[in-house]
Amino acid sequence: MMYCNRDYNVLFNSGGTSSTYTSGKSKFTEHAADHILKRASSFVHYHMYDTYRPLLNDVNMKGYNTIERIVKETFPICNINKIRQVHAPQMYGMYMLRKEEMKLTFGQSVQEKLLFHVTTESRAVESLDSGLDWRRTRRSKFGCGVSFSDDIDYANYYADNTSIEDTRVIMICCVVVGDTYVIPKQKFARNQTFAGSSLVVPPGLADTTVSHNGRVHVKYNDNEFYPLYFVYYQRRPEQMTKSKYFCANRRAQSDQLQLVDLLGAMSISNYRL
Repeated sequence: MMYCNRDYNVLFNSGGTSSTYTSGKSKFTEHAADHILKRASSFVHYHMYDTYRPLLNDVNMKGYNTIERIVKETFPICNINKIRQVHAPQMYGMYMLRKEEMKLTFGQSVQEKLLFHVTTESRAVESLDSGLDWRRTRRSKFGCGVSFSDDIDYANYYADNTSIEDTRVIMICCVVVGDTYVIPKQKFARNQTFAGSSLVVPPGLADTTVSHNGRVHVKYNDNEFYPLYFVYYQRRPEQMTKSKYFCANRRAQSDQLQLVDLLGAMSISNYRL
C-alpha cells in the first residue's frame, strides 16, 4: 500500500477506553459496538455507546487530518467536504463473525486490508442497511463482485458514473481476505474480453479475486468488509481527465487501435499474396 504505515496503524488501532451500554441491547450488538469505538477511539469526540448513537458521526481534528493524508496519498486532487465515522454494530458484528470463521478455515494466512470503494452518497448510506449491491457493477474485469482498491484514484475513475448525483463517498473499508485467485493479465485483442468478466464465484476455496498487479480486490460476500469511514467530496471533470488512469487508458486504446490496424493490414497483404 502507498500510504503512510503510521497512518494505517492508527486507523486500524483497536485500543481505547471501554464503553458503557444501555440495557435492552443484545450482547452481540454491545460487543460489536465496543469494538468499533475502541477502534475509532482516537478519532471520535464521544467514546461512550448508547442506543441513540447515530450511524454517522463527526471525527475530531486528529482523525480528519490522518484520513485526509491517506486520501491525498493516492487521490491528491480530491477536495474533501466532510468525513464521518461509521457506527453500525450489527454490520460490524457480522464482519467479526465472518473473520473468525475464515481464520478457522485458512488459519494465520487470513489478512485484514485497508481498501477503498467509491460510490454515490445515497448508495453509501443504503449500503449500511443492505450492503453493497454487486449487481450494480458496471465493470467486471476482475470478477462480478464488489470492487475495492488500495488506490483511490483508481476507485474514483472506475466508479459507476451513470448516476446524476455529484456527491461521492470514499468508503474506507477494512476487508478480510483469506484465499485469493489472481486474474491473469490479458493481451490486446480485437474483441477484448477479460478472464474475470464472467466470474460470478471464485474457483476453489478462494473468497477474493485479485488483479494481476494486486491493486484491485473483488469480494463476493457482504460480511467480509466493513466501512470504517465515509469521506465525502464533489465529482468534478478534472478528477477524470487528470487521473493517471485516463492517460494510461488513452495510450492503451491508441496502442490497441494501432495493433488492430497492423493485423488488418497484414491480413489484407497475405490475402493479396
